[in-house]
Amino acid sequence: MLVVLCLICLPFFINPIDRTTPKVANGSIDLSANQPLTRPVALEGRWRFEWLAPRLGDDRPGRAFPLAVPGVWEGQRTPDGTVLPGRGRARYSVVIEGLEPGTYRLIVPTIYMANTVSINGKIVARRGVVGNDAATTRYHWRNNDVSFDADGRAVRIDIELASFLHRDSGLEQIPLIGRPQAMGDLYALRWSQEFLFHIALVLLGLYSLVAFTFRRNDRSSLAFAICCFGMLPFSAILGFDNLLLMAFPGLGLLPMMAILYFSTIISLGMFLVYAHSLFPDEQMRWPFRVSAASVVVLLVAQVGSFLTGDTWIASKVNSALFVAILIVFSYVTVILVRAALNRRAGAVVFLIGISMLFVSAVMLSVVGFGIIPSNKVPGLDFVSFGMLMLLFSHMVVLAERWSMATLSAEALSRDLRQMIEVNASITSEIEIDAVLRRIVEGTSQVLRAERSSLFIYDDRKHQLWTMVAEGLDQKSIRVPADKGIVGRCFACGEVTIVDDPYSDPDFLREQDAASGFRTRNMIALPLITRDGRKIGVLQALNHLGGGSFDQSDAESMRAFSSQAAVALDNARLFSEVTASRNYSASVLRSMSNGVVTIDKGGKVTGLNDAACVILRIAPDDVDAHDWQSWIALHNPIVLDEIRNVSGSGSSKTLLDIDVRTVPGVIISANVSIVPLMGEREEEGLLLIVEDISSGKRLEGAMRRFMTQEVMDQVLSQQGDLMFGTACSASVLFADIRNFTTLAESLTPRETVDMLNEIFTDLFDAVADYGGVLDKYIGDAVMAVFGAPLTRGDDAQNAVRSALRMQEMMESINNRRLGRGEPALRLGIGIASGDVVAGTIGSPKRMDYTVIGDSVNLAARLQDLTKTYGCDIIVCERTASVVAEFATLDEIDRILVKGRITQERIFSVQPALIDASA
Repeated sequence: MLVVLCLICLPFFINPIDRTTPKVANGSIDLSANQPLTRPVALEGRWRFEWLAPRLGDDRPGRAFPLAVPGVWEGQRTPDGTVLPGRGRARYSVVIEGLEPGTYRLIVPTIYMANTVSINGKIVARRGVVGNDAATTRYHWRNNDVSFDADGRAVRIDIELASFLHRDSGLEQIPLIGRPQAMGDLYALRWSQEFLFHIALVLLGLYSLVAFTFRRNDRSSLAFAICCFGMLPFSAILGFDNLLLMAFPGLGLLPMMAILYFSTIISLGMFLVYAHSLFPDEQMRWPFRVSAASVVVLLVAQVGSFLTGDTWIASKVNSALFVAILIVFSYVTVILVRAALNRRAGAVVFLIGISMLFVSAVMLSVVGFGIIPSNKVPGLDFVSFGMLMLLFSHMVVLAERWSMATLSAEALSRDLRQMIEVNASITSEIEIDAVLRRIVEGTSQVLRAERSSLFIYDDRKHQLWTMVAEGLDQKSIRVPADKGIVGRCFACGEVTIVDDPYSDPDFLREQDAASGFRTRNMIALPLITRDGRKIGVLQALNHLGGGSFDQSDAESMRAFSSQAAVALDNARLFSEVTASRNYSASVLRSMSNGVVTIDKGGKVTGLNDAACVILRIAPDDVDAHDWQSWIALHNPIVLDEIRNVSGSGSSKTLLDIDVRTVPGVIISANVSIVPLMGEREEEGLLLIVEDISSGKRLEGAMRRFMTQEVMDQVLSQQGDLMFGTACSASVLFADIRNFTTLAESLTPRETVDMLNEIFTDLFDAVADYGGVLDKYIGDAVMAVFGAPLTRGDDAQNAVRSALRMQEMMESINNRRLGRGEPALRLGIGIASGDVVAGTIGSPKRMDYTVIGDSVNLAARLQDLTKTYGCDIIVCERTASVVAEFATLDEIDRILVKGRITQERIFSVQPALIDASA
């Protein structure tokens, strides 16, 4: 495309100037051999130069010497050796001989000084005011186009210049002469060049600006738009004619220079930003900073110069623009070379454009310095053509990038459709296998891969296995998690791209050999969950485009790997939620208390099985029942408390209230009302209903008095033993000595804490030997062994329990002494005989106990421990049973109230012959 544009525009930049004409020598040129001047002639060579003002030593006006055109007088030496300054007034003269009679046109390109043009001593054109100093000089930058008639004699042309306000000092552009038709053609050609250049700047600037409007993150387009618009003043002022002055004739020199200089510097800076952001991967920090610094320094210096109001200083400062341009273009060229080597889009075209401008500048310099004669160089306006080609190269770059952006957008749209389909699969599919299969298929389609696989990490075996693999049918591949390329990818946690797997030492060739598949290239990416856990690897094999996988494929693959990780994680979470829900449902089903859930609107949303049993309703009728009306009508107390709890947010327990069931049966129940809290606010209420009617009361009493083992035995007999039975049992009374005296020195809280500490251990001593704790009587404990069910060795267990209590008292006393508290003693009495056991009380308050002569005897024996100074006293019947393993001493015969015969009593020594028997 750039070549086509070059060929189209080339005719407009072919220079029509006749390069066969001789050069001006010593202020004279003979054009007789070039008649009739059908092509413009450049009056190039050594003109006659005359210094006019100010006076320089002995150099007086009228003393002339040859000086090169194009060129400047600043720094040149006069015949007497005087060095000419930059500021001054001078005259260039040339005598043209050999002109045939007729009309001719003289074009003096824009001179950046005040000037007048005279032909044969007559002023024919004037630009500004030519004075002898800065105060009397006025500039007006435009070219001079004059017509004159020749009569066959020599024609003298004088160009008088005044340089006091600008650094330029001399004829830096060559005057041209020719027939009106030739010069008219030259005008048309130059304006065509101007038109092409300006139109290219405007169109490219607008194109880039529109691109930025629709893509606000495209900083390169904005920078290039500013660069193009910034070049317009430069081109308008320094072109074939000063278009800015044509549009604004009254524009002063200072504002015109400000517009020219600042727009040029900004344009150069934006060109740097454009190239820098166009190829971000090729950026170089320090070279860019140096380039940017050169532009910024020039801009700051120019601002300072304009603040002084001295246009001469501003023009001198602007001479450093060449250095900034050289630095910027060098950096841009390096970027372009690197980008071209890395095959970045548009880099080659951009590099060609800059190269053409560079070659054009070199050709102009070669001719200008006289290295190659101008007549040996093709007639071409090198700089203008190079600049236009640079602009056109950007047009190609922008078009190419826009095309690639469009193709990328289409590819992205295709990928997004794939992602949407995968997302739809994730949300619609329940089976995780189907979701993962869709993800693997989508990966192959988007990456244009021959096949893809999904490996899952088995932490128990430390292996990766193919959960989904295209081309393997029902077979599965298992590899160690630290072997192969997928293992390396899993271990490092980064994308892995391999162009030649067979040259990679980690590649497992046996997998290809086993499957008959040949891997040419591959890409693998780890599956990482939201909490950072690596759960597998997604792999794609063999790019169908013939090339290899790249970073863009990696980005596409990341999306699918994320979806796969989400799908697997969701499956895990769904499994955990299902297990949790099943567990919660099992807990609710196993609860003996009824559980009723009520939502925020007061609607009952669920009942467990126990609630259905307690409220006498079939599970199938739960949803059809109007619970709100039923609670309001039959249980208004509960409804009032529900409202109170809902308003206060505090739990409430109603003890032993009457609750009407669905069929109308009234039961006694404990009802707890608990608010259900969500993340931020109350979501509803929970009612826990405990049935405490006769059957439940009986079970509750059993739980308070018996161990689980004994209770299970009683329940196995349908609870008949709980309502009264005669049996042979051993009764144990244990009392803390001197408790009353001790309690007087303690606070109520300390008294309770002490009893709780002791009774906890005493209960364990009873329970360990199958006893039933009957009751706590102040500072005493009553326990029964053998009621309601005998174990056959109840007396032995009672004595073992008593000895265990004494051992525990030693441990308790050790703790108390460590806290600085006095030691305690325990007196224990044990009696064996016939008793009556059962639950006694009202339906709402029931206790399980035993009554009989043995109970009174055990209590009496416990009292006698104080009298006889021993810790454990047993009755004669108990002693007869435990004599074979316990150390007993008969201590007395007593007469118990209510008995006729005396009772022999024995003390039990702390040491047992067989403590574990």
